[in-house]
Amino acid sequence: MSSKSVVSVAGPEHAHHSKEAPRFLPLETIRVHLSSPPHTDRRPVFGIISNMSETGACIITNLSLPVGVAVGLSIENRRKNNALVVSARIVWCAERFEPVKEIVGYLTGVSFDPDDIESVRGLLASGLFQSIP
Repeated sequence: MSSKSVVSVAGPEHAHHSKEAPRFLPLETIRVHLSSPPHTDRRPVFGIISNMSETGACIITNLSLPVGVAVGLSIENRRKNNALVVSARIVWCAERFEPVKEIVGYLTGVSFDPDDIESVRGLLASGLFQSIP
């Protein structure tokens, strides 16, 4: 018998949720800019989407962000030549070190504002994502 542990794609903090929304993987690099929260000393915060659902996303970001902070996200959509702007809250953040390239990044989990779910559904249905089986 194997002793594998199953961890949610969104991160270990979400493994206990039983009603998790279906997740999607981007089919190309989708860049995200986060509105500058005050704690970043006005340094730009940006990243790329690792995976996403209609209720939240895992974003690989350049800076660590504290849990609970409200942020604005500008998610690029090159197919429409514009960005989707949504409100979100940081729900988890973990440092990630890439040993081969010696790059430090952060896996950042965000939860979208419920008012933005329809807009996010539109982005997920735009052909930029594939569902995770």
